[in-house]
Amino acid sequence: MGSNAKQVRQAQKQQFVRKLAERKAALTEQGVAPEKIKKDRVVKHLLSDIKRSDRAVASIEKRAKIIEQAKLQRQERAAQAAAAPKGKKGKAEAPPAKEGKKEKKEKKEKKEKKEA
Repeated sequence: MGSNAKQVRQAQKQQFVRKLAERKAALTEQGVAPEKIKKDRVVKHLLSDIKRSDRAVASIEKRAKIIEQAKLQRQERAAQAAAAPKGKKGKAEAPPAKEGKKEKKEKKEKKEKKEA
């Protein structure tokens, strides 16, 4: 069950469901009680395989959705970049000055005034 293809996982699940139905039919034909059928090792194993296949399909779908969203975001960014005005790359907007440097300058100025 090492495949990551959605179709393969769904086919495996159908196979497990078919095997489970066959096993239950064989047990009921032998006259096994329904409580015993639920506790049968093969039945439990097949049920766990079905659950594992369900989780794998859900994971594959989730991954595909994330990939699709990423593609859309990339397309949007590319469209925005194409629509943006092309010009010189310069300092169109100066980044805000750091406050720490201003405070240090003010402290130095105060010290110089006191000394003078």
